[in-house]
Amino acid sequence: MELTQKLPIFPTDSQVKVLWGLSEKCRFIYNFALAERIENWKKNKNKPKDERKYINYTDQQDQLPVIKKKYPEYKWVYSKVLQMTLRKLDANCKSFKALWNNGDKKARSPRFKSKKYFTTLCYNQSGFKLEDSTITFSHKHPSKELYRLNYQKN
Repeated sequence: MELTQKLPIFPTDSQVKVLWGLSEKCRFIYNFALAERIENWKKNKNKPKDERKYINYTDQQDQLPVIKKKYPEYKWVYSKVLQMTLRKLDANCKSFKALWNNGDKKARSPRFKSKKYFTTLCYNQSGFKLEDSTITFSHKHPSKELYRLNYQKN
């Protein structure tokens, strides 16, 4: 069982800029992973079933350290946030496949996220700490702007 709690936050203008930057990194990961899955599906769809090898969440998650090494700015995003982005894509793909296999021809495959799309940054319990009315995040963004955000308790 997963429990979540949404907290309204009150970022400064510079913190909003950092949040959008982190969201962009997640959006790129989502879109590149989706493109990789589409390309992989096109390569495999005409092969006999026993020869097909489709990409899954674990395959893509295992590439994250390589991506972070090649593109150091991805180190700014907490690793669990990137993993949750890939999990969201995996869930979207599985949901589409299940609907399609059950005969729902109106089901739409996952779509690429546009530049205006803000990706929700999902932090697990080790990715942040709540103190009084402040959230402290665990990440390595070079700007210290986002380490502490004010929020409103419910």
